[in-house]
Amino acid sequence: MPHQLFSRPSDVKRVVKFRDPYSNKRDFGCLLIVGGSDVYSGAPALGGMAALRTGAGMVFIAAPKWVTGAIRSYSPNLIVHSLSDNVITVDDAPKILELLSRADAIVLGPGIGLNSKTQAAIFEIVKAVIGTNKTMLIDADAIRALHGRMEVLSKTKTVITPHAGEFEAVSGIKMPHHWQKRVPVCVEFAKKNSCVLLMKGHDTVITDGDCVRVNNTGNAGIATAGAGDVLSGIIGTFLAQGANPFFAAVAGAYVHGLAGDHAIKEKGCHLVASDLIEMLPTVLRKYDKKKRQR
Repeated sequence: MPHQLFSRPSDVKRVVKFRDPYSNKRDFGCLLIVGGSDVYSGAPALGGMAALRTGAGMVFIAAPKWVTGAIRSYSPNLIVHSLSDNVITVDDAPKILELLSRADAIVLGPGIGLNSKTQAAIFEIVKAVIGTNKTMLIDADAIRALHGRMEVLSKTKTVITPHAGEFEAVSGIKMPHHWQKRVPVCVEFAKKNSCVLLMKGHDTVITDGDCVRVNNTGNAGIATAGAGDVLSGIIGTFLAQGANPFFAAVAGAYVHGLAGDHAIKEKGCHLVASDLIEMLPTVLRKYDKKKRQR
């Protein structure tokens, strides 16, 4: 079994970028989020706001045209692009690639749904993104579309972030309950598929098949709809800022859980996903790295 270690503050310090007084928004990463559906219009907005609060310089959201109005209504800070149809289809790949040419990393999946046209399109979109050599995180129902086709991620170090149900859907493996039993299953999967696996749970397991971290920040209060979208936005920011995918995932899990730990002190086990976003500046400001004015 690879060297095993619980995540810690130094994992966050490793990925946080310095803030030079002469910097601009492009220096802190542009993230593209592709997702949304008639049922889950809020998911990409939560991911986008989490990304901005984590420190992304700019966030683009590409979503089906009939939900973009709802996404725009969440915040004027989000830059929202309408895709061609009321669901994401393979015809949207050129538009997604055009937006990705202006971004540093992509998060694919928040709120994307199980529409048959969309599920059929996801694999083609993933292949197209891989051709750009941009870093990618695949989340939520986009993971399910890779069942039997995980080989497409070979040697990409793409981050995938399933919960137990999504992992079983893509792998056919029922994930054990305790992290000590999960680790060897996760390591084998990540090694076989040459990806970074973040296996969500009470103790989240992150591995690239060689290195392993187990994250134990967080609490039962963050078991709420949209919390996973917040996690994707946090990790997506670190990816857009150039962090190694494994360490981006480790730091993201740690920060996400710590935001939940701060939030539960104020609100008990009555959290919604946006509570985690509100806590991100509190968690992250201790890691801020500022260069002095020259």
